[in-house]
Amino acid sequence: MHSRILRRFTFWGVAGFASSAAAVEGQQPGLAGVDLIRTAAIAAVVLGVLILILTEFVVKSRISRTAYHWLVLFGLCVLPATALVGATVTMLEETKTVDSCAACHVMDPFVYDLQHEDSETLAARHYKNNWIPKNHCYSCHTTYGVHGAFEAKRDGFRHWLLYVTGTYEEPITYKGSFPNVSCLDCHDGTPKYDQVTSHVVLDRDLRSDRVSCSSCHGPAHPTPGERGIYEGELWEQLRNTENSVY
Repeated sequence: MHSRILRRFTFWGVAGFASSAAAVEGQQPGLAGVDLIRTAAIAAVVLGVLILILTEFVVKSRISRTAYHWLVLFGLCVLPATALVGATVTMLEETKTVDSCAACHVMDPFVYDLQHEDSETLAARHYKNNWIPKNHCYSCHTTYGVHGAFEAKRDGFRHWLLYVTGTYEEPITYKGSFPNVSCLDCHDGTPKYDQVTSHVVLDRDLRSDRVSCSSCHGPAHPTPGERGIYEGELWEQLRNTENSVY
């Protein structure tokens, strides 16, 4: 009897968890994976609370102490752990977007420049030519390799901490170095890249970072002196453009 009640709780808990995600997927065709994970995390929280309430106030007197402990463990630990994993994955995915970078006002000049059709910075050229289909900021600012994503998140957290504590200095400057591998990972071996004589002549220097790609191709973002143009009327125009992330 007790084990049957426990099995029913487990079954309906898992069924409810799965149906919640499926229902949202049915309502929003083409839902991205991260949206499903977010939905699953929310469903885990709701189910956890529901199971705890039913266990404590409805079936507590009708089940064994062991079954009671298992249900409480499921509601207090298993489902919350699922929600924590879902929230973490959602956060990691969301912070890859341009919208995430645009959330801090100190990044406004960089985002506006990225979307400005007349800008000739590397970032703007990549954006308007759709050379990077999505996640423009993250794609270039993540050092590729085994530890690339971790290092990007670590630096991102440090930047966020400086921002919320107001301990940063303006104008914003990049303290590190931008490795050429971030460019070569996409461009190396392509016909256009291999047809440029300087790429062939400087191949070793480019791979060892003795020569920077930006030495010839210009800065990736507007310099501190150029960021002032993204103010006033132009600022408002860019905020209202159809392709703006705002």
